[in-house]
Amino acid sequence: MPAGRIRWLTIDEADRLIAACSDHLRPLVIFMLYTGARVGEALWLDWRNVDLARGHVSFPKTKNGDARGVPLHRRVVAALANIGGRNSSEVFRRPDGMPYERPKRADDTSAGTRIKTAFRAACRRAGIDDFHPHDCRHTWATWHYAINRDLPGLMKLGGWKSERMVMRYAHVNVGELQHTIDKLPGGNLGDYISAKAENA
Repeated sequence: MPAGRIRWLTIDEADRLIAACSDHLRPLVIFMLYTGARVGEALWLDWRNVDLARGHVSFPKTKNGDARGVPLHRRVVAALANIGGRNSSEVFRRPDGMPYERPKRADDTSAGTRIKTAFRAACRRAGIDDFHPHDCRHTWATWHYAINRDLPGLMKLGGWKSERMVMRYAHVNVGELQHTIDKLPGGNLGDYISAKAENA
């Protein structure tokens, strides 16, 4: 994966991916797409940190060391409400009902490998290429910035400490600047081609 690469889905692609997920994977993918959770934060999420009535999730242990909370989208609340086993600790589980294996070392960043096979199969069924579990976080951030244009808010919700990291999502979302490009001198391409043909 190239450095600085941002791969994200449109809402139609995300809906196709969600529909293509196996039953155990679907709530997890919805959760990651709508909370911006890192894969490890999602895989080892504890029910004690989920408040469905208030629509809120807390991540007490994060990659950067700072706890953070994220309000839950109603689609996430609905997906989590349909998961059984709220008397257990882990929210998300493998198809056999067991929790996902936890990393043995603090510097282990292999969370995505725990769902790699099922995630890749869902992407294949959805007709989506070159999309990985961590790209759900990129998708959430891209959507959030496109709709809200709020870098400080996105930075806080996503738990980024560096403005440089969160600026990546502003650079992806430049569609609102189309009118500034259209104002550049030179007219429309069609006008240019017609004028060139007349002068030939």
